[in-house]
Amino acid sequence: MVFSLLSFVYLALALAVSLRIFSRRSSHGTALAWLLLVILLPAIGALAYLLIGERRLGRTWMQRAITLQPQILRWAGNMPVKDVVAPATLASGAESISRLATGLAGLPLMGGHRLQLLVDSESIMRTLIADIDAACSTVHLEFYIWSAGGFVDDLVTALVNAAGRGVFCRALMDSLGSRSFFRSTAIERLRTAGVEIVEVLPVNPLRVLFVRLDLRDHRKIAVIDRRLAYTGSMNIADPRFFKQSAGVGEWVDAMVRIEGPAAWALEAVSLSLTVLQSGGDFAPPQAPALSLAGNSQVQIFPSGPQASTRHIEALLLTAIYAARREIVLTTPYFVPSEMLLVALRSAAARGVRVILIVPQKIDSWLVRYASDAYNDDLLAVGIIILHFTDGLLHTKSMVIDEQVTIFGTVNLDLRSFELNFEVSLIVYDQQFSAEVRELQRHYESRSRPLLLGQWRARPHWRRVLENAVQVMSPLL
Repeated sequence: MVFSLLSFVYLALALAVSLRIFSRRSSHGTALAWLLLVILLPAIGALAYLLIGERRLGRTWMQRAITLQPQILRWAGNMPVKDVVAPATLASGAESISRLATGLAGLPLMGGHRLQLLVDSESIMRTLIADIDAACSTVHLEFYIWSAGGFVDDLVTALVNAAGRGVFCRALMDSLGSRSFFRSTAIERLRTAGVEIVEVLPVNPLRVLFVRLDLRDHRKIAVIDRRLAYTGSMNIADPRFFKQSAGVGEWVDAMVRIEGPAAWALEAVSLSLTVLQSGGDFAPPQAPALSLAGNSQVQIFPSGPQASTRHIEALLLTAIYAARREIVLTTPYFVPSEMLLVALRSAAARGVRVILIVPQKIDSWLVRYASDAYNDDLLAVGIIILHFTDGLLHTKSMVIDEQVTIFGTVNLDLRSFELNFEVSLIVYDQQFSAEVRELQRHYESRSRPLLLGQWRARPHWRRVLENAVQVMSPLL
């Protein structure tokens, strides 16, 4: 009798969650992974699906997002003509990328920029602090992780001093990524000084009933006086102290310092998330009158879970298919969608040199096994896989034919494609692409190649474990 009751509960629970999965439009792999989990572990699978199975931003957030979208498009459509560049001026492959980016995100190609690639955490933070120290009107920061200690304390002091001399300072912090910072004395220093703190996507037990808690703000944006900006992979954390117990070494990052109109465009992107979190209308200040800083043409490409389609994946696919000679990618987490995997394999098959640089050690063993499950498919078609051995390589970059660079916060995994608020900088500049490619070669020199023969000689149990974790990778 007890067994029959348990069987009935098992079947009812599995059927109910399965119907819920079928009632929503999910990617093929994601739906199958959830169904498998529910069938094998119905109670755990059902609870997990209710918590993280759907991209639930909450009714309030989604209503705000619906209201916000036409406001952003109107703002983008009214950008000063002098700052906007026609995509037709680009080469054919780059033009396709630019037109798609505008079609998906609404932000046009912009000219007149000077770009500086910063390739180590110390120089990044010291340069950012110097710019904050020189700020005259505004400092706007948005970072996934804030972690007190080391040179981050110097940044906090710079913000306190800036606020003290009348500079308006705002800092967006992801509630989960920066949870330790919200318990630190540093946050009180900032608030006492008058720095506006925006806690993005707050985490609390009540919200779990209405909002998926692992939808996060993964962006890294700094804007000073609406004329200077930074974006890239680095969080507000000193790698000498951050996550040292994880056993992966120091995190290795890079950022771009931007002078030009893309700075106030990045600020507007960040303000849009402030509107989503706090309410109100999207009303960024009028574009400032800036003198020509340089010749680089760039495009800002925000993405996030409020969109119905995976915009950033579409952009990356277009860039891969546009490649003619070489694609070089760096990412800390590589768990690709089937479409991205096919695109990379197809590029290699048509003679494009494809290099993938990933860290040898990462801070998630599940992601490591899921990532390793793709190695055989990649190596078999001639894709070069390099394991970075000198820390956790955290830089996210893609260089296409040393002509176009996509640089920012996006990892090559479904979490970045579907669940996180991200931002990418698309640069249509041969000189900057050459600089990023040189940085990638520096990473190559600190890496070891993964060889197909050696890889296929790994133990059978590991192969089984990789494939098992890979099946569940859409849920990671």
